[in-house]
Amino acid sequence: RWRGVAAVLGMLAASHACAGPRVAERLDAIDGADHAALEDVVQSYEREVTPYVPFTASERGLREYDRVLANDISEDYRRGLRAICARHREALRRVEAEALSEPRRLTHDIFAHRLDGCLERLDLPWHLLPVNQAGLSWPSRFPIVGSGKGAHPFKTAQNYEDFLGRIDGFVAWVDTAIANMRTGMARGITQPRDVMLRVVPQLQAQIVSDPRTSVFYDPIRTFPDGIDGDRRRTLAEAYEDAITRKIVPAYTRLLAFIRDEYLPRCRTSVGLGEMPGGRAMYAHAVRAATTTSMTPDAIHDLGVAEVARIKAEMDRVRAAAAPAPPPTRYRSVAELLEGYTELRTSVEAALPKLFGHLPRAGFEIRAIEPFRERSVPSGYEAASPDGARPGVFYLNIAELRSSGQAAVHRHLFLHEALPGHHLQLSVQRENTALPAFRRFGWHTAFGEGWALYAEGLGVELGVYDTPGARLGMLHAELFRAARLVVDVGLHERRWTRAQAVEYLGGPGDDAEREVVRYMAWPAQALGYKIGQLAITRLRHEAERTLGPAFDVRAFHDELLRDGSMPLGILEAKLRRWIARHRR
Repeated sequence: RWRGVAAVLGMLAASHACAGPRVAERLDAIDGADHAALEDVVQSYEREVTPYVPFTASERGLREYDRVLANDISEDYRRGLRAICARHREALRRVEAEALSEPRRLTHDIFAHRLDGCLERLDLPWHLLPVNQAGLSWPSRFPIVGSGKGAHPFKTAQNYEDFLGRIDGFVAWVDTAIANMRTGMARGITQPRDVMLRVVPQLQAQIVSDPRTSVFYDPIRTFPDGIDGDRRRTLAEAYEDAITRKIVPAYTRLLAFIRDEYLPRCRTSVGLGEMPGGRAMYAHAVRAATTTSMTPDAIHDLGVAEVARIKAEMDRVRAAAAPAPPPTRYRSVAELLEGYTELRTSVEAALPKLFGHLPRAGFEIRAIEPFRERSVPSGYEAASPDGARPGVFYLNIAELRSSGQAAVHRHLFLHEALPGHHLQLSVQRENTALPAFRRFGWHTAFGEGWALYAEGLGVELGVYDTPGARLGMLHAELFRAARLVVDVGLHERRWTRAQAVEYLGGPGDDAEREVVRYMAWPAQALGYKIGQLAITRLRHEAERTLGPAFDVRAFHDELLRDGSMPLGILEAKLRRWIARHRR
């Protein structure tokens, strides 16, 4: 109905220029009808889903959720979320998408993708694999939050009181995880043994005899000035009690279960494809991570081709390079962090060459905690939407601890901080015009694709000022291309762990840690290269089409301003932008 009316009005607008304002009013009215319906569906969804994402709710300023940690692996949670997603997907189908204006069409299409993905994931037994070493599950994430270095603030006495409620939620989650893993054992759905062996030391680190030595006691050591002495004593006693009677017993129960029951029953295979229903799980993971319809075989072939291309480029750089001094090696954590700070200063000075809009939020550079560094690579924790809590670039310093020295990896800083994750996520989260599901949303191929693309921007930013630095960038890109081959190899082609390690360069901490990460987090590693290639392709298309009128700052701002989205939706959006600028 609306498509026909819109077509007629479009012809009238083209034939009768004098009727332009009246036609525009009628077009706005048409868009308004479906816009109101879209707004109703989105607002209803966000209202109903809020209890299921309490940390996001807290960041939106909904203080009533500050005490909640959702048990997202329980049957009640899954049943309730399924009903919400199914009901709103049905309602969204009644909205005439083609009649919406461009910004509203973006919301419609991203929302539809989100609801489809929600239902598809809930149809698969991911909840039976709740614990891993890669920082994806609460046993490894909760200590970061509880130490005061994560999303939960510790600025007021109420913040401290609220976290005690989240401790209760964590204990319930742990007990559900144990029950779920027992169900998984009975169905032959377990994590690989190699994954769970890396979980054990993470759990052991949280089992302490003196609660004052726990990382969960750290906020008590750093009370803000506004909390008086009596309240401090009361809170300190409450935290000692919670650590002793809740947190340590929960970790102890989980460790005992994993060590005594789960590890003996864990599968010795490494890929999802060798587990009951695993091939369907991997197919879903591939679609979710890449936001494309690419098959595992096509991804594997793309990886092989990219590996060959990048190796050839590295050979050309080596052939043209004169001998250069080795990069500076730092011998202490403080020196290494200072080296990254110096790099940060130079990158920040150059960013306006490539971006017109920069975020307000700042970020810090921290070393990853020792209990995580053998299992978790360097990463980024997003800033709070209001910028009050800075983002964090977490640097894995295992190389420094093992060899006594380490260099600054420039591509890594560009990926995790600027102009990578920190810039992209902060721009998105600071955009209050976006619906909450978009403002706090994440699509791996967009986010990690942008961060890998950002590594390449180091050439234009002047960061890779020596052949050695450029080779470092290419080596990192080669690593991401190899992931396409290895991830599909592990989960689809029955590769062994040794085959995967060998393809990544042979035995060593980095290759071993990465392969076990892919085992625990199927397909996530595919999003980097596929997203980067899509963004690069769109930039080249814009450069060719617009010629001298191409403005790289405008291109980057347009790419980022609407936040994360599936690659197909991004491509359509940017091609419309190119067409407008060409006209």
